Amino acid sequence: MVRLAVVGSGAWGFNHVRTFNQLPDCKLQVVVDRDEGALARVRGSFRDLETERDYRTVVSRGNLDAVVVASSAESHYEIAKAALMANKHVLVEKPLVLQTQQGEELVRLAEDKGLVLMVGHLLLYHPAVRKLKEYVDGGELGQVYYMYSSRINLGKVRTAENALLSFAPHDISVMLFLLGMMPDLASATGQSYLNPGVEDVTFFSLHFPNNVIGHGQVSWLDPHKVRKITVVGSKKMVVFDDMESAEKIKLYDKGVDAPQSYDTYGEYQTLRIGDILIPKIQMSEPLKNECQHFLDCVQRGEKPISDGQDGLRVLRVLEATQKSLDNRGQPVELKF
Repeated sequence: MVRLAVVGSGAWGFNHVRTFNQLPDCKLQVVVDRDEGALARVRGSFRDLETERDYRTVVSRGNLDAVVVASSAESHYEIAKAALMANKHVLVEKPLVLQTQQGEELVRLAEDKGLVLMVGHLLLYHPAVRKLKEYVDGGELGQVYYMYSSRINLGKVRTAENALLSFAPHDISVMLFLLGMMPDLASATGQSYLNPGVEDVTFFSLHFPNNVIGHGQVSWLDPHKVRKITVVGSKKMVVFDDMESAEKIKLYDKGVDAPQSYDTYGEYQTLRIGDILIPKIQMSEPLKNECQHFLDCVQRGEKPISDGQDGLRVLRVLEATQKSLDNRGQPVELKF
């Protein structure tokens, strides 16, 4: 039984409370939030849960094994560090922190203390994304040429973090996961329409080794709700559409073939349009998968799929794209 506290019970934090409260090998003991209204909602839904306003008095408790940090992004560093210093395993929502230096400190602290530090890169625990990874690693798509994502809707307008920091970690984490490598160049453009200095829409591009390109659009100011990732390869192409209720993955046997011999230049490259495969995917809730993975890693002393180092990689890409965004799209090199 992993004894656990959740810090932050807002819109997404409440989902952590719900999920951990349902898992059999977890004992959710206390929920922390500065907002009394958020705590009242927790008490109304989960009558047996203890609630507190100050995380500092909670993370030091001896009867806790782990802390989930689901508060605002700017508070992640302070809370996660306090929990690690108190020898608690930590699951922190994306992004890990807002500065690489802070992330490096948390990773070192967790390693020195032998603690699990995991980042909530939710899509890495989505069965459809695992299928994408299977296609890429198994050579089903051939050589990956490029990929692009759209994460847009008319939704909650943030006033502290922009659309890049709020939405892009999802798609960036998937791109790094699928390719198994870091980009060497990043660029981004965007604009603030509703609140000065907080970009409501951002377009980012990542250039990977071997001429692979990743492109993304993120926005909370759009008439459509789209959650889609497309990967184009030399053999086949695949689309992951998370807004589809059942057919979340479609594999297209489409491409351009170059025959070994040809009589005219027009025959040199021919379009190939084959079947569309919709694989059967055993769906399960990504957040439940993520939370269970955290508990398993704590109990077994294993490294999470989205460990602190993974969080740092995504953070470095975010910092590079933000720097480019601040400089009107000027490309930024990533060096390691």
